Amino acid sequence: MKAFIFDMDGVLVDSERYFYRLKLEFLKKMGEKPAVSSITDIVGLSADNGWKKLVPVDSKRAQLRPLFEKYRDQHMIDYPKYLNAEVPEFLSDIKNDGQTIALASAGYISGIERMIRECNFGQYFSSVLSGEHVTNNKPAPDIYLSSVQKLGLKPTECVAVEDSPVGIQAAKGAGLETWAIKYPYYQLDQHQADHVFAGFGQMRKYYQEQYAKSKI
Repeated sequence: MKAFIFDMDGVLVDSERYFYRLKLEFLKKMGEKPAVSSITDIVGLSADNGWKKLVPVDSKRAQLRPLFEKYRDQHMIDYPKYLNAEVPEFLSDIKNDGQTIALASAGYISGIERMIRECNFGQYFSSVLSGEHVTNNKPAPDIYLSSVQKLGLKPTECVAVEDSPVGIQAAKGAGLETWAIKYPYYQLDQHQADHVFAGFGQMRKYYQEQYAKSKI
């Protein structure tokens, strides 16, 4: 392996749950009932596709979404507060070992850049791509293919770190070895992943063991 390419929401930061709760709160205030019953129905989806599931009626969604964006801006997530355990330590581990680090998120670039800035992660990422930068967002492989190309590497030289089924599908479709983070907050189908870890602590231990073996 020469590079790690990370998803952001639900992997580096526990933002999926934050924004899901915020959307439910907003819809309740607007007297609307969401069309999904669980966060697992929208985890990993782009904002556009997530809203299509939450509010399937086009006209109603067109009315509500701009109002939510104003509501969201008034209740913006504090990214450092929602940073998942041992993320900084793992990023430091692999950077110190000479690994290239990239980020490939289905989300908006504005949110990605704010997370990187607020969590002081600028030193780590050699490449940052958003779903806005590719023609087809996850689960299409475009964002991983573009990320690998930008790094000047082959897919087989990179490891993707994901959590959602759509993210795992995108990474595997691009030919990357894929590691999945499995948090207890929700049950996700991660059977396509090559390895599944119960948090970054377990992932760090596995990585350190594998990296030590590669140096023998």
